[in-house]
Amino acid sequence: MLLGVMSNQTARAQGAAPPIGSWVNQGKTNGLVVEQNGTCGFLVNGKAKWSGTCRWTASARGGILDLQYPMPLQPGHIRWSVVYINQTTITVDGETFYKQAQ
Repeated sequence: MLLGVMSNQTARAQGAAPPIGSWVNQGKTNGLVVEQNGTCGFLVNGKAKWSGTCRWTASARGGILDLQYPMPLQPGHIRWSVVYINQTTITVDGETFYKQAQ
């Protein structure tokens, strides 16, 4: 019985949800937008630096966000490590971002 409980907890831990929403860093110079439909973008100083579609690979406390954007010969990829601090705070490659009200 104990093994079954541990397995359920492990399964939940491995299924961290993608960071859906708008996120900004402390100085509001960088932003990350992830939409429910998979569209996402990274903004620098309020302007889109990269935009495209995102894939989410979950881990215990977050996951890897893979942004794929169009390039002439093949799609480009940028991968960020995302760690949840709480429901309104994440780190993106170690930089703290805060969820913005919708």
